[in-house]
Amino acid sequence: MQTFPISADIHTHCIASGHGTQDTITDMARTAAERSLPVLGLSDHGPATPGAADSSYFRNLLLAERKRFGVSLFYGAELNILNEKGDVDLDDSLIQTLDYAFVSLHPPTFQAGTVDSNTGTRPQSGTAASNTDAYIRAMRHPGVRFLGHPDDGRFPADYERLLSAARENHVYPEINNASLMPDAYRTDGRRNSMQILSLCKKMRLPVLLSSDSHGKRHIGDMRYITPLLIECDFPRELIINCDLEMLYRILSF
Repeated sequence: MQTFPISADIHTHCIASGHGTQDTITDMARTAAERSLPVLGLSDHGPATPGAADSSYFRNLLLAERKRFGVSLFYGAELNILNEKGDVDLDDSLIQTLDYAFVSLHPPTFQAGTVDSNTGTRPQSGTAASNTDAYIRAMRHPGVRFLGHPDDGRFPADYERLLSAARENHVYPEINNASLMPDAYRTDGRRNSMQILSLCKKMRLPVLLSSDSHGKRHIGDMRYITPLLIECDFPRELIINCDLEMLYRILSF
């Protein structure tokens, strides 16, 4: 049976994301070391997320330690796509100081479509076409390397068009373990992840496996992803964090 041992988990969140955990970067690094994970990436939510740190936190990551407990640390962000124009919640000049960025669609930060004349609000989930446009426009910000949980059925997307654009822009989709958990709040995670994997296999587009761990508990945990990889006979050579050389090339692009 094919196995998929990973050497890095770079979609994780510490206390700076404002929800889900009180764990610090030190707590996260210590846990990664205990689990023999050589590389850990912190990708806290951008400041549009309620309760998340403001831009000064991301600016100060330039001064953060690069190695703790023998674990190599990378510092990124999970940027909120704010609208169909692809605007995100950190300035491009600041994004460029980070090691990488995800772009993701989240309620309540994404505002789709036009204002409803009756309620004065905008819908929080666009059409597959408009959501795909938002992703594609957002991935053109400097430093964007990954699509955050594009499996989320609350934000339907045209995966063929999205992944073709990702390949052209040297951006890579993640397969998100949190989307596949029994208590996942995202919808249709398994079905959409299988479609993404099938298309990426056909396109020879590498994917990133992510725990999306909020705090230390799930660092390195890919237990719900592995059965999908086996089911679709996904090539190990197309898994970014099974190959640190590939990961480093992508982060330095």
